[in-house]
Amino acid sequence: MKEIRNNIEKLKEEISTIDKSEYKSIFNNISSILEGLSNKIEEVMVNEAVLSENLKYMDDDISEIQEELFEEVSLEDLDEFESEYTEVSCSKCGKPIFIEASALEEDNIPCPYCGENIVK
Repeated sequence: MKEIRNNIEKLKEEISTIDKSEYKSIFNNISSILEGLSNKIEEVMVNEAVLSENLKYMDDDISEIQEELFEEVSLEDLDEFESEYTEVSCSKCGKPIFIEASALEEDNIPCPYCGENIVK
């Protein structure tokens, strides 16, 4: 980017040596456009670097979440999960739902599918 800026500055210096005002005006306008484009390109490059860094952080976070979600579960862990949860069918829609055994003591348990009370 620095090289482009240097080239634009050299171009400005060369334009300043032009004698005819009509050409000088045209070249000054072209120089201004090039400088504006250069600034926008630099801005895009900075934004790209920031987005790339943010994406890397998000990727790291997702990797950590995946590791936690998909960590290996032992057979003992599965037995513990099985004893903690009970399969219940909704009295309204009939879909099976796994609920913590302790939650079955509640009077009102809404079905995640139809919204009706499961315990009815």
